[in-house]
Order: sequence, then structure tokens, then C-alpha cells
Amino acid sequence: MSGLQDEFAGRIEFVVLDVDNSAHDAKRAELGLTAQAQYVLVNSAGEIVGRWFGVLNEANVTSELENLLQT
Repeated sequence: MSGLQDEFAGRIEFVVLDVDNSAHDAKRAELGLTAQAQYVLVNSAGEIVGRWFGVLNEANVTSELENLLQT
């Protein structure tokens, strides 16, 4: 994930919601995140436009992020 954060720095905000930190419970519930290794892509309107579970395929996520930036 850190490679993607570096590649898209200044263009996309990455937010990490630690499943073990109860301060993140409300936001995780809002996004439907119930366990570790879940990821959502949220557009500027606050809409979920992508969702991944488990190990990320960086090429697929990069493509989704590039598409989001073009909309």
C-alpha cells in the first residue's frame, strides 16, 4: 500500500482505519469494513466506487485510482 501512497501523493488521500482502534469504529461501520484486509475507494462525493478484500493486486488498484482521477 505504501507504494501506492507514494505514487498518488497529493492527488489521492489515503486513510487507514485500524480495526484494533475503537476510535475508528464509527467510520469503519459507515464504510462497511468489518475485518482486516478490507479496502474501499471513495470518490470526492463520498460514494464508495471500489471495494477489495484480502491481498491487493497493485496493478488493478492502480488502474482504479487512475480511472477515479479522470472522472
